[in-house]
Amino acid sequence: MADTRPKRRHSDEQITKKREKEKERAKSRIYIGKAFKRWREHRRQKGFQSHIQVALFLLDRLNAVWFF
Repeated sequence: MADTRPKRRHSDEQITKKREKEKERAKSRIYIGKAFKRWREHRRQKGFQSHIQVALFLLDRLNAVWFF
């Protein structure tokens, strides 16, 4: 059954805050293009709960190879 509640209107202040938050968030994004499918599969195989865990795992592995 469809939700029949009226749409909530946001104030200009709320919209501005949301845009600012999104702008900050966009600064930390990276684009991995075609590698995303492999990234997602690796995340699933290793049982990671977040993209942060995948990134840290891969950085740790890279450091182990470079510095030993």
